[in-house]
Amino acid sequence: MNPCPKCGKRFESQKGLNMHLRDKHRGYFFVRFRLPWLALALVLALGAVAAFPYLSSPKEQPPALSEKDKLLETYMAGHENLAMHIHPKLRIFVDGAEVKVPANIGIAPDGRMRVIHTHDETGVIHIESPKYMDFTFGDFLKIWGKNLNSTCFDSYCGRIRFTANGVEVVDPLNYVLRDKDELVLEVFTR
Repeated sequence: MNPCPKCGKRFESQKGLNMHLRDKHRGYFFVRFRLPWLALALVLALGAVAAFPYLSSPKEQPPALSEKDKLLETYMAGHENLAMHIHPKLRIFVDGAEVKVPANIGIAPDGRMRVIHTHDETGVIHIESPKYMDFTFGDFLKIWGKNLNSTCFDSYCGRIRFTANGVEVVDPLNYVLRDKDELVLEVFTR
């Protein structure tokens, strides 16, 4: 037997109790059986309205790589078809002590080379490109994986001084590398 929770009347089946609640206790029936479904529908509708701008707007595409960025990411197998082949030289000093520029910057383990690379610790930067481009000191640092800002080079922080052919350069990251440039990066931590 199923008793009515409002008036106590007993019913043989759940179906009979539900019909009684719907006919005699409309408010209770609505709150107990209809309102939860309406609340769920309302939450889903509000969620759909809130999500619509995010789901309907086009996804932002990552910026397309420039021709220069594509070249910087390219590994070349050899020296054929080069439009540009230059060799600036870099020396790095931290508090007066020279820090060697490592060999094999920009060279993969299988020997393929990026357009900007080093072969040894002499500081000679090899720029070998199938297209002529204005490659910068910042491009070299990007391939090397080193950061430079107004106060730090890599983990060395203090006063930074960068010269090209003996002339101080205010914006070293955008300095365009030329053949036989003599570049000096100095960090004064004290």
